[in-house]
Amino acid sequence: MALNRIELAVWDIDNTISNWMSYAVPAYEAMCATIAEIADKSFDETAAEMKKFYAAKGTLEDEGLIQGLNEAGFFAHLANFNMEETILKAQSAFSKVRRKNLKVYEGIPETIKKLAENGVRQIAITDATARQAKARLRFSKLSEYFEGIHSMPSGVVPNLPDRFRSSEADIAQFNLPEEKPHVDLEKVLKMTREEISRSVVIIGDNMAKDMGLARLYDCLGIHAAYGATTQDLIERISKFAPERVASRNVAIGGESQKNIKTANHPDEILRHLQ
Repeated sequence: MALNRIELAVWDIDNTISNWMSYAVPAYEAMCATIAEIADKSFDETAAEMKKFYAAKGTLEDEGLIQGLNEAGFFAHLANFNMEETILKAQSAFSKVRRKNLKVYEGIPETIKKLAENGVRQIAITDATARQAKARLRFSKLSEYFEGIHSMPSGVVPNLPDRFRSSEADIAQFNLPEEKPHVDLEKVLKMTREEISRSVVIIGDNMAKDMGLARLYDCLGIHAAYGATTQDLIERISKFAPERVASRNVAIGGESQKNIKTANHPDEILRHLQ
């Protein structure tokens, strides 16, 4: 297989390598139900408080949810509230559903391996926080093919049980100052704009952010249309996620544009590079 001048592939992770929405929605619902049971409150009331917390943090992936809810007085009526036990139960509920539903898309492992065999370097650029991004790429069992992950920094989480602290001796991780498409690719990739235009491909599901970044640098973009979500999942995640965060993660489709190719299945990625 001869690749058309591509030297570096920049991958998104969520809804591109694995199906973030399909696991995240039921996982957040399971965690919400567990927290509601502990607090003896309704699902909807708990979801509304979770949404307030995530809105204030600006991300749906902040790991200090229980600590934040406690600080806001959500558990104040409980006589014997146990912070660590609640964190463990909530995370257990989330993780159980994640393990069941988080899947790498069919064809992605073969595509990534084939790129590596053809000498194409690969990195990930994601709007997810560092700990979550590393965890999801590690889950894919494809970390060995990536030189590093460029992601949003993970904030300091107070009272985080030791079992949730990630190992730093993993794939290299670099913090981004801004989300896509406002990424300085020349700085991140250590390449000139001309080199990026000529030899980089960006692969992602979001037309505004991933393909927007490709358009900014006039390089090849491959829209992972196979990662499109459903209206039902959008409505369900919106119970927890602020509108900006929800729309960021679940952009559906988009029109083809210059240098932007559409992949309706991961197998089509390689065809666009030949």
